[in-house]
Amino acid sequence: MKKNPANTTLRYSHTVPARTEELRVVREAVEREAVRFGFDPETAFRIALAVDEACANIIEHAYRDRMDSNFSVEIATDSNQFVITLYDSGTQFQPGRLPRLDIRQRARDHRQGGLGLHIINIVMDAVDYGTTSNSRNCLRLVKYLNGTH
Repeated sequence: MKKNPANTTLRYSHTVPARTEELRVVREAVEREAVRFGFDPETAFRIALAVDEACANIIEHAYRDRMDSNFSVEIATDSNQFVITLYDSGTQFQPGRLPRLDIRQRARDHRQGGLGLHIINIVMDAVDYGTTSNSRNCLRLVKYLNGTH
């Protein structure tokens, strides 16, 4: 997993109870910091939506809705990148084990949900999964201000 460069500024750090009703705080912080960093309001909203989906996945899948758990959110920036890093101690995510998304089939089956990773990958410029040295799960979401790094 790529590390943040030395000239990175930490803009936000928060430990969040693993409950869906707490996600509003994260969305608002991400959107606020994205606008402050220079993204237009629509892009900031999309980034917040992607982070919300990632956090919801941590709550539902990593912690399996165990409400006594928590996860951490950090927002850091450098001159061109807006980086949201999520840390949790739940079940590790295995992206390679997911089936290929067939949107047409989902629509024919009238299935709801299950599009979070798709949204995250469309909105963000880079998505990295890994673990920390103390075995915490780490999800790093990057959006470049100028579209490229």
